[in-house]
Amino acid sequence: MKLVSFSVENFRSITTARKIPLSNYSLLVGANNEGKSNILHALTIAMNALVDWHRHVRRTSDGRLVRATPTLLSGRSPRRGGYDWDTDFPISKQEKATSKSRTNIILEFELSDQEVLDFQGEIKSNLNGTLPLLVSFGQRSTDVTVKKPGRGQASLTKKSTRIANFVSERIRFEYIPAIRTAKSAERVISNLVAQELALLEDNDEYSVALDKIEELQRPIFNALSDTIQETVSAFLPSVQSVQLHVRKDARYRSLRRDVEIVVDDGHLTRLERKGDGVQSLVALALMRHASDQKTSELSTVVAIEEPESHLHPRAVHELRSVIEALAEKNQVVLTSHSPLFVDPSNLDNTIIVSGSKAICANRVSQIRDALGVRFSDNLENSRLVLLVEGADDALALSSILSVRSATIKRGLANGLISIDHLGGASALRSKASFYTSGACMVQCFIDDDQSGRKGVERAIADKVLKVRDINLCKIPNLDEAELEDLYDKNVYATPFKDTFGVDPKGKLRGKKKQKWSNVIERLFTQSGKPWNDQIKMDAKNWMAKFAADNPEQIINAPLASPLDSFIRTIEEKMPTA
Repeated sequence: MKLVSFSVENFRSITTARKIPLSNYSLLVGANNEGKSNILHALTIAMNALVDWHRHVRRTSDGRLVRATPTLLSGRSPRRGGYDWDTDFPISKQEKATSKSRTNIILEFELSDQEVLDFQGEIKSNLNGTLPLLVSFGQRSTDVTVKKPGRGQASLTKKSTRIANFVSERIRFEYIPAIRTAKSAERVISNLVAQELALLEDNDEYSVALDKIEELQRPIFNALSDTIQETVSAFLPSVQSVQLHVRKDARYRSLRRDVEIVVDDGHLTRLERKGDGVQSLVALALMRHASDQKTSELSTVVAIEEPESHLHPRAVHELRSVIEALAEKNQVVLTSHSPLFVDPSNLDNTIIVSGSKAICANRVSQIRDALGVRFSDNLENSRLVLLVEGADDALALSSILSVRSATIKRGLANGLISIDHLGGASALRSKASFYTSGACMVQCFIDDDQSGRKGVERAIADKVLKVRDINLCKIPNLDEAELEDLYDKNVYATPFKDTFGVDPKGKLRGKKKQKWSNVIERLFTQSGKPWNDQIKMDAKNWMAKFAADNPEQIINAPLASPLDSFIRTIEEKMPTA
């Protein structure tokens, strides 16, 4: 079961927000006070009401399901995010509100083929795969009804209680707020830990242990009961006995509470005394663990509010990886001010909230405007930045990639793809972080030498880049390699010799498994030519210009594998539309 969209009417500042689409990973962005938190809270109170529905349903003697307590799911509910008319119904409308005034939230679910069959078996109605439910909050009650247009509307409406129960038994919802205080962190974490400990209650050994505790407590309770009965009966002779019991469910609950988490980061400290950022990360880690343990039969929606709050920018990269892993098995909906959580490869996942209205982004520039990200004009529309080591590499690859891929050629022409150089592999981490912080995807083509490998290791270790984002210029039988090692010497040897007086195809004395710049240095030296950093730069710049002028012939076909892999990854990252 998947939540594919929701609509909000009359909730705080949101008068109407229709059909907000959701996927496995959905991001709400916008400036402060534009309404994104209100939209997330509306989703939270509706999902809480729905998930709790089956707890308020009882089966009658004739087999019907009826609401046992059809009262408002208020802020006093054990679940967070309860509805409060005084604060949640738009204040501007409260003066003219009537008994029919409601906050309405429509949740549209998509059912799997098996769930459609289960629905037909349990509800005795046909379904085309989608099920919209209206969760409606009034001043004193909350209701869940089917909101499906067409001929079957009336029939499904009569079965609303059973349908709401059907959904509520198959879905799970978790809300992780932007943790502001130690108390709120403790509450979130305690609830998550309690859910995991509750799994023990089906364990036979656990039940036997609890029975043993009850057996040990019974003599004490009996003695207390006798003492109380003697005292009370002195005043009320009709009292013949007093009994003390601990309800089994209460005993279970008590063993789930008061779990202490101690974190050792060099200083052994209770979690409640750690910073807000650490508490947020622990809550998310527990949520991820919980999702890994749950069976696939239960669909989970996780709402996260401003996960980057209180975190150092480097920690946000780590957090993004945690949330992406969470979204692999669950639906994640989050609000954020950080462009690091934007997925530029799928802008439909990003919802821009402005003026209390929500629309899907269709241009990356819209997202950057909403988040206040400022780029130079040539990067305004870029969704993918190609990072290479030097300016000479950028010049050559711009032409080479364009002739080898029509997709990349179009991307470079319309500004969706940009190429930037690092000025050295050591800058990879900082430059990649800059672009990902600007809602860009990054793909790198880095020299396979000591400095290149070290730069890659640092960027991956700090979660700035993933392995998929890196292409190394690996050449068989070479200990180190760079872009020029991919060039066909038969194509450039003669003009290179005419320019520098050195034959790049010349035979070397000694070690041969070296990268191009080292080989050229030795050839210059063997030929009695001067060599220094400036000459090295001149040679590399000449090669870059020659490659840019001859992109169809310059690549040595048997060695093209690393370049072809780079191209395939770029094409896969680019949107089809």
